[in-house]
Amino acid sequence: NAACVAAGVPLISGALSQWEGQLSVFDPARGAPCYRCIFPKAPAAHLAPSCAEAGVIGPLPGVIGTMMALEAVKVITGAGSVLRGQMMIYDGLYGENRQIAITRCEGCETCGG
Repeated sequence: NAACVAAGVPLISGALSQWEGQLSVFDPARGAPCYRCIFPKAPAAHLAPSCAEAGVIGPLPGVIGTMMALEAVKVITGAGSVLRGQMMIYDGLYGENRQIAITRCEGCETCGG
């Protein structure tokens, strides 16, 4: 995150657990929050189980990885709508997507908010 902010390039991020994945494009150079704006500190060890502990349904990394690749193509080509300032949450169990707005954190230690 800090390297992307310093270089002024977007960070395309994805995460997953069990049946659910999330992705976003963190791009403060273009008005979107950076990763640290949304996740300022790692969760306490007992609050968020690891993938090894909670498990991940086999195809999910491929689904989220493919969505991340599409975001990269859109960032590079300028095509379509990029997930800047948005987080997409994919529910593989029910086949549903939802998007939530995410905003910069005023005074963020990495991007300044």
